[in-house]
Amino acid sequence: MTDAEDIITTPTPSRAGKAPASHNDVRDVGETPKILDQLRSELKKKVRRPDVYLEVPERPSMAVRFSPNITQHQISAWRRNSGENSKAGLDSVKFACYVLANTCTGLLLDNEMVLDEDGVEVTFSSEHVIEMLDVTTVSDAIRAVFVVEPHVEAAALAVMEAAGYNDSVEQVDPTKTP
Repeated sequence: MTDAEDIITTPTPSRAGKAPASHNDVRDVGETPKILDQLRSELKKKVRRPDVYLEVPERPSMAVRFSPNITQHQISAWRRNSGENSKAGLDSVKFACYVLANTCTGLLLDNEMVLDEDGVEVTFSSEHVIEMLDVTTVSDAIRAVFVVEPHVEAAALAVMEAAGYNDSVEQVDPTKTP
């Protein structure tokens, strides 16, 4: 292989439907095209999914607020901690508890956020909840609040869906105007 063959070139995308830029179409060095400014502005925006509120089926007066802003790294850790690579395999309820414990941002009773004596929003991991339920782990607290294990899994699935893990991404045709 010669030195010339070692060079990999990437074709420059042409402007859609327009003739390639000529030397007459060159912008001043300091000028930034408006579309690049718009792209820069868009990419600097902090993007977050809105919180999701889920009812607790066995406790009609109770709901839980979750933040569905989950990374793939978090999911991998939760799966690993739930036994994904173990001989017994992934414990789906344990995984669901990890999802719920790590995304819960507050408990509601009769549509009112529950706060402790310091004004801090109460979650599954709050000392008060652990004590009230007479359990020792956050996972046990989640199971006790939801009562039925299928509801634990259903809640975790709802949080994952709110995070976008069930979204479809649509193909677009940039040559068609909306």
